[in-house]
Amino acid sequence: MTQVGLFDLDDSLVDRAGTYRRWAAEFSRKHGVPLGWLLETDPAYSSRRVAFFELVKGTFDVPGTVDELHAQYRRRMPELVQPDFEVRTALETLRVAGWRLAVVTNGMADNQTAKLRRAGLYDLVDTVVISESIGVRKPDPRIFHHALAALGAEPSPRAVMVGDSLTADVGGAQAAGLSAVWISKGRPLPGDGPQPHRTVVSIRDAIELLLKES
Repeated sequence: MTQVGLFDLDDSLVDRAGTYRRWAAEFSRKHGVPLGWLLETDPAYSSRRVAFFELVKGTFDVPGTVDELHAQYRRRMPELVQPDFEVRTALETLRVAGWRLAVVTNGMADNQTAKLRRAGLYDLVDTVVISESIGVRKPDPRIFHHALAALGAEPSPRAVMVGDSLTADVGGAQAAGLSAVWISKGRPLPGDGPQPHRTVVSIRDAIELLLKES
């Protein structure tokens, strides 16, 4: 039976935090906005970028409209993604081993697609499911079911979701009837909330685990 692997994008396959730090450093140099402020403010606005730039405009004397700043951000972030050869090689190994692969991500279709292409991963997966394109976001089980349908698969413990968010990735996958591997990045696993079937430190560890359990 063919095994199925679904992967989160930001801070899983692609280092979104590192990409954001590179963007923030550029923005800080250009506009004089303190880098520390940009880094500290980001987590609360990671999925609310228009509100983030409204806050930037309201706090600092930055030229341009909110829409212009947001458009510049959306254009620049994919350009700053740094390809990871080890991740690419690991995904290729999974495919050779017979896995069917998908990316399941929240976000805007053009941005997420551009990140995947920049990272050299777009052609290594069988399908890409982006929340904007189908109108539902993780942790809604329907986004996982959509990915499985695109792969010709059914919900099963042999279908594994890999991601860094306990709520969106682990909880959503389990509600959809999938197994879940949590990328902890060294964070402790809380006692409450979704509990993953497996915990690993990095995306490389996750792919190695899938290969071992094939």
